[in-house]
Amino acid sequence: MRMQAKVGVAAIAVAAISLTACGSKGSSSGGKASGNTKSQASSNLNQMNPVGYDQVPQGGTLRWPIDSFPPNFNVLDVDGNEQGINDLMNSTLPTVWNFDAGGKPVLNTVVVDKAEQTSATPQTIEYHINPKAVWSDGSPITYKDFAGMWKADNGTNKAFNIASANGYEEISAVDKGATDQDVKVTYKKAYPDWQSLFTYLLPASLTATPTSFNKSWVNGPTLAGGPFKVGSIDKTAKTITVVPNDKWWGNKPKLDKIQYIVLDQEAQAKALQSDQVDFVDVGSSVATYALVKATPGITIRKAGGPNWRHIDLGKAGPLADLKVRQAVVLSIDRVGDAKTLLGPLDWPAQVLDSHIWMNNQSQYKSTCGDFCTRDIAKAGQLLESAGYTKGSDGMYAKGGKPLNLSFVISAGTKTQEDEAAFQQKALQQAGIKVTIKPVPSDPYFPDYIEVGKFDLAIFSWIGTQFPISSSKSIYTTDGGQNYAKIGTPAIDALFNQVTTELDTQKAQDLSYQIDQKIWEEGHSVAIYQRPELVGIKAGLENMGARGFANVIYENIGFKK
Repeated sequence: MRMQAKVGVAAIAVAAISLTACGSKGSSSGGKASGNTKSQASSNLNQMNPVGYDQVPQGGTLRWPIDSFPPNFNVLDVDGNEQGINDLMNSTLPTVWNFDAGGKPVLNTVVVDKAEQTSATPQTIEYHINPKAVWSDGSPITYKDFAGMWKADNGTNKAFNIASANGYEEISAVDKGATDQDVKVTYKKAYPDWQSLFTYLLPASLTATPTSFNKSWVNGPTLAGGPFKVGSIDKTAKTITVVPNDKWWGNKPKLDKIQYIVLDQEAQAKALQSDQVDFVDVGSSVATYALVKATPGITIRKAGGPNWRHIDLGKAGPLADLKVRQAVVLSIDRVGDAKTLLGPLDWPAQVLDSHIWMNNQSQYKSTCGDFCTRDIAKAGQLLESAGYTKGSDGMYAKGGKPLNLSFVISAGTKTQEDEAAFQQKALQQAGIKVTIKPVPSDPYFPDYIEVGKFDLAIFSWIGTQFPISSSKSIYTTDGGQNYAKIGTPAIDALFNQVTTELDTQKAQDLSYQIDQKIWEEGHSVAIYQRPELVGIKAGLENMGARGFANVIYENIGFKK
């Protein structure tokens, strides 16, 4: 549905955040998130239509729309770090931690029956893998799979094309314990978010070398260790079908198969209306929301999760100048954007004043200071101090060259088109020309965003249950998800400090300091917490708006 979103590498790995364009068995709350009111959804409620495993009927095919065909099925690879790929691959991977609606980690004892800190100095975590746990070829899941993930993802070997080293870079060793199923993970220094690592496992064969990591799953995964495995891949029809994994030792999946279908946002909504898919993530699409509400047999489930909409700034050309970036930040109309996009969705049109915490979290605090409020006059002063002059046409130029920024969007993504056009007018009011540049949807992230080929770009971060540590790769200077490489030594130092701080209140206070500096540096502009609105067949059970929870794939089914 190309709503453009990246998974903050913490989405699947929970150590990072994912992008997108546009839990335990008790992980789904039965509470109502927000009904049809405009109240903010609670951060510890979701709407998943929870039903006990034994009460879910057997059989059926779930048709699950995703927004692009995977360029890589390795979710730790930067090219595999998209929400749709995470949704696909999470059905096939062994999950160590599930998360409830409030984001609380719950050990999945089907895969790992022990995970505990056994020493504080040095911090040591010991895991015991369920002896029944095997990969789809029958080989056991062992400490080697933990060790391989750490070695590939810790950032020391730059040949591994990782999305983020968050957390894994803090580990000093991963060793075998008493048996191959015993794992001992030792940290260099305290790492409070250790449960954000190894949330799922990848096979050692994938992580063995940079070549295997970067290339061996480009055309599809070779192994599975979750309730499903990939059964077929059709690049022409753009579908990937997963079927029950016959080597899975846990509860048998209720579904016969899940078919992931690549469709853009507009096509997804129409496909739901014509009964070609079983749900659609509305996100902040007004057109999709209206269409879904009018479709018989479809209900809208709501939650407020860790996902947010933002505009990234580049660092090339005029934007290499901090004053120009700050002027752009002050010229962007966040309030108007939120009202335009969220108002028609029965969702509060509330701007997000943080790059780390969501509006509905108790830790949320406005940190944008002088950049909270749109100020065209101040933006003009900054541009003039940077050597720009306003011409008779009201537009700024320097040395005879107009200030013209390229706003790169994914072609055919209605939400991006609407928001880019809205901000184009807002920036024009401030004397800044913006040229909207639509590019093909499939290479949008790998060929433009991830390599920093933009002045402005808008997409969503699909966040994690560990917002501080998972943000590190986005905002530190050399972070794998800091695509424009905007940062400062001060921000880097503060992140190194906060990710080792065991005192919760001190960590929160440090996060506020970091966030203020992110605003001041003109890294990106947070706009709003992205509503999780899912138009879904009323009879689909254990699926919907998950909030801070994860999906338990073997529990999904259709009411008969």
